[in-house]
Amino acid sequence: MRSIKSSRVPVRPYRELVWLAYLTLPAGGDAERRLVLAHRLAAAEFARHERSAGEPPRRRYVRRLLRQRMRPWSGRLASVGAMPALTHSVDVAFTEELDALPAPARAAYALLRLEERPPEEVVAILAGAGVADPGEAIDAVTRLEERAGDGAAHRPALDPTLARMYGRPGLPRPRTVAVAALCGLSVLAAVTWSRLEPHGHADALPELPRAARALPDAWRGSTELDLSTWPARGALADDGELVGRAMRAWGSGPAQLLYAGRVDGVPVVLLHRPGQVARYTEDGGGPPLEVLPQPRTKPDGASPLKLRTTAEGGRYLLPPWVREVSASDLSGADFRWRKIAVREGVTGPIARADGRGCWRGPVLRLRAPEIAHGMPYTMLDFGRLSLSNAYYQPPPPADVNRFGPGELDTVPGGFSAWKALGCAVDRPGGEIQGATAWEFWSGALPERGRGRWLCLRLTDATGGSSVRAVLLATAAGRTTTALTRTATNTWDCSRLRRDLVAGAWWKAPSGKRYYVAGASRRVIGIRLSGRDAHAREVISDRRLGAHPGLSAVNELGDTVPALQ
Repeated sequence: MRSIKSSRVPVRPYRELVWLAYLTLPAGGDAERRLVLAHRLAAAEFARHERSAGEPPRRRYVRRLLRQRMRPWSGRLASVGAMPALTHSVDVAFTEELDALPAPARAAYALLRLEERPPEEVVAILAGAGVADPGEAIDAVTRLEERAGDGAAHRPALDPTLARMYGRPGLPRPRTVAVAALCGLSVLAAVTWSRLEPHGHADALPELPRAARALPDAWRGSTELDLSTWPARGALADDGELVGRAMRAWGSGPAQLLYAGRVDGVPVVLLHRPGQVARYTEDGGGPPLEVLPQPRTKPDGASPLKLRTTAEGGRYLLPPWVREVSASDLSGADFRWRKIAVREGVTGPIARADGRGCWRGPVLRLRAPEIAHGMPYTMLDFGRLSLSNAYYQPPPPADVNRFGPGELDTVPGGFSAWKALGCAVDRPGGEIQGATAWEFWSGALPERGRGRWLCLRLTDATGGSSVRAVLLATAAGRTTTALTRTATNTWDCSRLRRDLVAGAWWKAPSGKRYYVAGASRRVIGIRLSGRDAHAREVISDRRLGAHPGLSAVNELGDTVPALQ
């Protein structure tokens, strides 16, 4: 093993190329392949420009990185394993959030914070690399650092210029190991997890740690009902070769086995590490390994994990404390619950209705009689690994629970609200943890119409949120929708901030356009382009312009958030 410090290669420019490559390459999956490929790309880039007096140009390099894909054979060392060194353990959470950003944002972070380039230069580099919106990439970095606190003080916990190397037992001993890119060597530390016991077989792949398992009834003795308490399930849980292949695909490091079995004839493995869940399949189609953020612990029930989806529907691995499952979709006039068969913690196939351009669920109702009050809770499938808790808050005069909105199926109007939202907005991307439809106003519209203002609040698995208001306007037997802009990472439409005003233009059946402004129950007045209006007044006035100024105050005299 030789260090770059003993070569004639300038250290800092090379380190910056490695960092830029490592952060920009697709996150998740096999950490070894990402590390080694980052060094190969950096070395190739440096060699391409080694005769130039200055640093290698960034635009073409970033463009090449953004187009790079992690092939199964890319970035692999045959007889040794490599892992980035952990240098800032307190920044592990920051690193996970950074990895969750889009690739242009991760590249912007490397250029801004690690290379310390000014924002205008970073914008020019990203634009030259073909990034459509460089400003948004920089804004994503700023928002991440604001969430993390301490401004730009956080740094990635893993350093790709420092590597931990280890041999793979059972493979031919290499004559030489020469990785010119790596700047250091450290001992691979053994990691132990509480509440987990090692499990495996002699025929498991020797170069990887054996899969850990939770104790059979770990969840009964814990108040933190997270994935670490789930026992390993599935008919192939004792298949060391299958589990070993799944762990090898995910890369080195300990992992907890959640499930291993055949789902509709296809081998599927679910593995868990703190903060992440990996789903491994051997069906010959699609990505064999998907690594996703771990669903956050929910106070009223944990999410099932989707094992696989076929034409017949999706199958889910249930939390071990769930005893009953029913399912419905959002296509009819109301919920039509049907009981779902469960075998060894896995549901039968749950079909999704054809929505003709609308997403229709399915919605699962789960009951865990041994947990807390044992009341059912509802979860909505947005097409990802985990499901989302689904809630609904009806408009006045219905009461507002100080603990937040109720379950989707417990309040009148919840079904119709979510059915309408399924056609009004696109299916959300990412792992959505909670989804709330907060109906803050309903009433009459001109030309004998009826209107419903809904605030759609989505929270993701990393703690981020997005909020937008949706106007559902029904007139002459037809419902149309108008959407406001999206606000991110706010308290709006939650139990922490319930006051809101929203406005949008609506076209009535006659063709006339009205500006519809609606506000929540504690708002006492609004202003549109400098003129006073009642909080629930509907205005038709072309002098307002395409984007009238909208503001409001509540009964305490405080300005409330405005979405328009």
